[in-house]
Amino acid sequence: MSSGMGGPLPRVLAPATFLAARVYGAVVAARNTAFDAQRGVHTLTVKGVRIPVISVGNITSGGTGKSPFVAWLCGELAQMGMHPVIAMRGYRPHKDVGSNELFSDEAREYATTAPSATVVVGARRHEALTMRLGQSDCDAWRARAVVVLDDGFQHRALSRNLDIVLVDTTRPGLAGDVLPHGWLREPAKNLARADLVVLTKVAMGDGAVDGSHAATVAAAELVRSTRGALPDACCAHHWSALDVYQDGVARSESVQWLASQRVAICCGLGNPKQFEASVRAAAGAIVRTWALPDHRALTASALESVLQLPGEAQACVISRKDLVKLDRLPAMTLVVPKLELVFDDGVKRLRAAVRRVVSA
Repeated sequence: MSSGMGGPLPRVLAPATFLAARVYGAVVAARNTAFDAQRGVHTLTVKGVRIPVISVGNITSGGTGKSPFVAWLCGELAQMGMHPVIAMRGYRPHKDVGSNELFSDEAREYATTAPSATVVVGARRHEALTMRLGQSDCDAWRARAVVVLDDGFQHRALSRNLDIVLVDTTRPGLAGDVLPHGWLREPAKNLARADLVVLTKVAMGDGAVDGSHAATVAAAELVRSTRGALPDACCAHHWSALDVYQDGVARSESVQWLASQRVAICCGLGNPKQFEASVRAAAGAIVRTWALPDHRALTASALESVLQLPGEAQACVISRKDLVKLDRLPAMTLVVPKLELVFDDGVKRLRAAVRRVVSA
């Protein structure tokens, strides 16, 4: 587990990143002071209907398992009879030619992992949500809408009814500095602002391919010392099955099927090492890995040129986030894990908090 020291830039730049972090920290502090005084904070009311908002975010930069958690939360809301609306900034969004609405790679991913949700993309999320939810095709379900604010802990311009923060046990980052000298988006003490804190990627249960028990205990202690209370829940990433794409045809395989395969790995995630470790735990042999920067574009031809190794790799394992980037299926066998979250008893606390939002 990372100790939380270091940051995204090479340590040789430490003198410069330390000074930059002081400037960044001052800007963040001033911004939070304004938000604490409710300056620039907007509630979401559309056609007389006050729409509740649940924020899911993190306090560190990089992957914390946010997308799977958002998808899980949308499933819970749907089971409660609500209509989830995912509001996200979107990385390098593009306009859809037909609807003229913005979309992004993450939005495409949610179309598969959170099919019950409506996805709204826009940096100014209050305005984007007001516009989308005010359209006539929303009339039938607007009163049942609940907004899930994707990556919303620092997006305080939109008032929320529940603030959930995720902490990655494999790279908690709470003991370090703010960006760019460390991984923190804001000082670790601000974790106390969260209503609920959830540890992700814990070692728990059969099929869970995440961090060690020691890492989980250490991360929980970091949360306690920072926030003044232990995490409210823990969850592990569980591979329930595999989607295999071969010769233009998709099929489902068990996770055990991967143990007989020699595979290459390609991922463009915030925490690629965690994905690689998961593949190594399940696959028969790894012949090559290709880690892309988070959000980096990916084409089928690029995948073929880098990873198609005749006589070596039988398949390439990629994340669903990377699959949706492809312009077409490449001339190779692709394996995409189906990811589910497995919770400890803290899931009862999570569900109770969500129900309070819904009932209010």
